[in-house]
Amino acid sequence: MYLDKTSHQNSKDENTFFREDTMTMTCWSFLQYWLYAAFPHCHGLRNELLRHFPCSREWINQMFRMDKEQEITPIRRTIIIEEKEVTLLLYRYHVEYRMEGREVIQPCFPYHVVENLDNDTFFLLLPIVDMLEIEYSYPKLMSDLIQRLSETALPKKNIKDVAYVLSVGLAEADGAEDEPLWIIWQETVNNLYGAAWWSDEGVLHVFQQQNLENDRFPPYAYIPAPEGEDIFLWAKHMLSQWISSDFFSVYGLKK
Repeated sequence: MYLDKTSHQNSKDENTFFREDTMTMTCWSFLQYWLYAAFPHCHGLRNELLRHFPCSREWINQMFRMDKEQEITPIRRTIIIEEKEVTLLLYRYHVEYRMEGREVIQPCFPYHVVENLDNDTFFLLLPIVDMLEIEYSYPKLMSDLIQRLSETALPKKNIKDVAYVLSVGLAEADGAEDEPLWIIWQETVNNLYGAAWWSDEGVLHVFQQQNLENDRFPPYAYIPAPEGEDIFLWAKHMLSQWISSDFFSVYGLKK
């Protein structure tokens, strides 16, 4: 990865390698990448970042030392917590998790497991924290995020706004009626795609994430789930079809 500059500015310096020990929230280049890639379902956060800290695909490609024509090999990071091995796979536009080798698709750690961890580990695990813990409250989450973000490279003037939109996104992504039970992601060189499972309705929402450089409303579709299928495996297959031209020909859709 490349390290632009550890500052609050979007630097164009492409000459310094981003080393493993700079994968910390106190490094602005990594923090900016993390906020974009680790929480793609938090639309409020994404909008806040685009407003104040826009990033280009070129900047992301530089971080991973690749041009946009190349496939990406994810950067791996491993954390041991509660005697369990959690592996993070960092892609250009999203982050995936494995626990003991198995793919994590739903929040699985209660908040009390992470609230006393160091700042970097806290943020690295935050996307898979279950916010439904009974004794946990939204005001405490907001307060904790403000304190935690104040220890990162985020400019002070943006801390409260980022904490607010991130806390709302996390609190609502809990499989409630107005949120899908889980979302899986796949990316190509140029785009990020998602498949969201709405269990109450028995449908899969496949969609393209809005491009960082394009305001065009991205394509999407809702697909009824077949009976007797492993929904997760079926969803991964349908997402792959969505990304390919085969999906559109089969379902008579235009990309």
